[in-house]
Amino acid sequence: MWRDLTPIQKLALAALVALLGWILWNSMPARDIYVSDIKEWTINKWEWLGPQRDASVEGRSLMIGEKYYPKGIGVHAASEITVPVPPEYTRFLADVGVDDEIKAGAPSSVVFKVLGDGVVLYESPILKAAMPPYRVDVGVERVHTLTLVVTDASDGTNSDHADWGNARFAQ
Repeated sequence: MWRDLTPIQKLALAALVALLGWILWNSMPARDIYVSDIKEWTINKWEWLGPQRDASVEGRSLMIGEKYYPKGIGVHAASEITVPVPPEYTRFLADVGVDDEIKAGAPSSVVFKVLGDGVVLYESPILKAAMPPYRVDVGVERVHTLTLVVTDASDGTNSDHADWGNARFAQ
C-alpha cells in the first residue's frame, strides 16, 4: 500500500501520523512528581536524625497504619523541609502519620503542617502511634515553595517518627 502512494500522499500521511501522535502525547495526564525525587530540598530544621528519602527516619520501609509507601519522606520532629513547587502542578498530596516502627502506646505525637510561600495551607490534628494514615490534599496553584513541617505537638520529641507517605505534586 505504501508503495502505491504518491510522494504528496506519503507526506500528508506522515504529517497526519505526527499530528495524531502529538495530540495523544499532550492528552496524556502528567506524571506526579514525588518530593523524594526532587533534588533541590532545603532542610531548614531537623532533630535527632536527618530526613530520609523513601525510608523512615531509621532507614526502614515507610509504614503508616500497616500501609506500605514506596515513596515519601521519613523525619523526626521537629523538622522543616522546603521544596520548590514544579511549574504547572496544582496539588500537593500525601498520607501522613507516625511510622509503624513506633508501637502503640509509645509517647509519640506529631502535627503535620504544609506552608505555601510561608502561609499555612494545611495543619493536621495530633497524630499518634498506631493511628491510620491521614490524607493531605492541598492546592498549590501560584505557590512557589512548599515547606513541610512536623512539630512535636508541644509534648516533647520522644518517639516522634513521622512519615510523609507518597508525598507528591499532581496536576
